[in-house]
Amino acid sequence: MSQDLACHIAGRRRELAPSLEQRNPADLDEVVARLPDAGEDLAAEAAAAAAGALGPLTAGVEARADALDRIGDALLEQRSALADLIARETGKTVGDAEGEVVRAGRLFRFFGGEALRIVGERFASTRPGVTVEVSYDPVGVIGAITPWNFPVAIPAWKIAPALAYGNAVVWKPSEHASATASALMEIIASAGLPEGAVNMLLGARNAGEALVADPAIDAISFTGSETTGRSVIGAATRRGARVQAEMGGVNGLIVLADADLDAAADGAINGAFFAAGQRCTATSRIIVERAAATALTQRIESRMAALRIGDPRRRETQIGPLVSPRQKAAVAAATAAMRAEGRKALDGRRGEGAPACFVNPLLFTDMDPGDLVMREEIFGPVAGLMVVDSYEEALEALNAVRFGLCGGLYTTSLARAEHFKRHARVGIAMVNLPTAGVDYHAPFGGLKASSFGAREQGRAAREFYTVTRTAYQAAPR
Repeated sequence: MSQDLACHIAGRRRELAPSLEQRNPADLDEVVARLPDAGEDLAAEAAAAAAGALGPLTAGVEARADALDRIGDALLEQRSALADLIARETGKTVGDAEGEVVRAGRLFRFFGGEALRIVGERFASTRPGVTVEVSYDPVGVIGAITPWNFPVAIPAWKIAPALAYGNAVVWKPSEHASATASALMEIIASAGLPEGAVNMLLGARNAGEALVADPAIDAISFTGSETTGRSVIGAATRRGARVQAEMGGVNGLIVLADADLDAAADGAINGAFFAAGQRCTATSRIIVERAAATALTQRIESRMAALRIGDPRRRETQIGPLVSPRQKAAVAAATAAMRAEGRKALDGRRGEGAPACFVNPLLFTDMDPGDLVMREEIFGPVAGLMVVDSYEEALEALNAVRFGLCGGLYTTSLARAEHFKRHARVGIAMVNLPTAGVDYHAPFGGLKASSFGAREQGRAAREFYTVTRTAYQAAPR
């Protein structure tokens, strides 16, 4: 059943005529939600409401902590219903979706604790009778722009720390995940926060651009594509706003000849194809040492043939559809370009047609570093496999792309593992693990074109969501 969605400003729903719709990507005949396309005026109103909430927010740290705990508890209690909604709206499998909701709940509870651990510092001055104190204070109003691929977890790791450190939020979720966003907003609105502490703008590009341009927004936290991210960084920094941006990656997974090849094949399948490849930490490039190439490829091919692709609301499904027809068309164009260049691929469904927004998992073999799938983010269940002659050549290939979010290594060599952690030019290094899958209390972010600004998640979030103040005081004479 379809629902009409509303923006949320100053603690109240703001009804606007719907002009956009989101369809179930597994069944394009089903309209999941209709939503408005907010613009400049509503963005300004939301920013003003958020600014008005700053005083009440900073008045009581325990109240913020309790509210964050209540949001976390509600997410955990409602995990099944939210997971089903995520599956309908975005195509994520219900098992993955439920795991995401649990992660989001724990994120809110983690930052509920962090709100009570905001500490300053005190230094001895070089001058007698003078003290030096350092405090970490709220930035002000945070604009959060979030994508559809993690429609609860990514908003959680932006909104929760923003509130924990005393900021107010104007949130613009993806138009492809607005029903899920509205469900999360209802939970946040009932948590006992001051009116205007969190405001939600629904819409597409216009809403995001209005949020970034609004002078009352002190900082922007963005997760999305590299192209949009660069635009956000430029617009925000030109007016002096603080900005952080996470913009994806073309993540490499190295498999050495001494590795446990069954574990490596499982890790490659997980990283490349689960979540239909729609994770910024997904494995795009498998870089395998020549002595293990045939055995690894055979293992991956057999696992691809056994993948369960279908209705994301069924528990047994491993891979659901892409989020939209537009995303399917983009992936199809990329794979067609590869095939036009004569590149061969292993097909996870052996050539069967893929209805609605489903895409067959593909592994292109015998790749060169310059091939499209080895240098650009496809954001679908598509990966390339490249054969190298040594660990050194593999590491050079892994580091050669302009992105640097995540990289992985499968090996039984402790020396190679330690070398990899120091020399892989990525923000997140995985050893004997899939590239996708991170903990909610640890810093998240990449290097090079993958990320801009401070890290997200964990205690590292303090750097973005607070301003550092230093105060000197002399004893009165």
